[in-house]
Amino acid sequence: MAWLTKCWNWFWRQSLLSKVAILGLFAAFVPFVLPTVVNWFRPTMIHVGVSFYAYERGIQPQGMNTLYFFERRNLVSDCSIRREEQSVPNDRAKAPDSHAWVLIKLLLENVSDRDITNLQVGVRSPAINQSTQLLTAQNLVVTGQKEAPPNVKPLYVLSITTLPRESSVVVTLKTPIDDNLREFIYVKRRPVTIQVPYVSADQFRQYPPIVSRTNVVKMLNREGVLRTSDETFAEEKLQVTMLPPNEQSMKEGAVSYRTLPRAKACSEAEAGVW
Repeated sequence: MAWLTKCWNWFWRQSLLSKVAILGLFAAFVPFVLPTVVNWFRPTMIHVGVSFYAYERGIQPQGMNTLYFFERRNLVSDCSIRREEQSVPNDRAKAPDSHAWVLIKLLLENVSDRDITNLQVGVRSPAINQSTQLLTAQNLVVTGQKEAPPNVKPLYVLSITTLPRESSVVVTLKTPIDDNLREFIYVKRRPVTIQVPYVSADQFRQYPPIVSRTNVVKMLNREGVLRTSDETFAEEKLQVTMLPPNEQSMKEGAVSYRTLPRAKACSEAEAGVW
């Protein structure tokens, strides 16, 4: 108590400008420590991990051949996480249309011995827009919608009916990289950030969780373990079908898609870190 009194007296001895600066620093510091303080007094039932990356599948001309590729890349370090390529003679293969996406993955872990019902998770990111799609395991009931509460930036709110006790799930938000998002990331070089302002459920009130930065590679491995039956994300692999020798070559139309700038080659340990 005596220490608080000394701090209070010291504060009032400062000039008006110093007081304003001190209050400004305090206001900026509080949001970073609030989740930790909340968890000291109220043990959390849910842990939240986040990772994100860009995924691209594309075509590049190579003289008499065409190079088909897919690549995952780290949006923070611009390191290539995984890239596969296949070069084939021109007009002798079929492949999906070229495209690129930003994928945000959230690992939600129920660490309690009770089911969590009507779980809601708010997610905010410049990589979320009206084109964002929600992907998850087939055996999990999850819905998502973009909301714009008054006086705050829009949120994407995930709603999960039931998260069983001592279980985990990975939820993916997939957004196409259109001209606006391409300019944001690769021209203006603005950082892609992910915020989880709150979680809430029947078992606990709304509060800001501590969010763990999860290595992209570890997140993908964890997701692979959690998948059931034959679930896969079909786009995230090289999909090139060679034409039989007796089938006529197919002429491809003009390709308007512009490939993303080439990612950096990094070590496996560095590639997924952010």
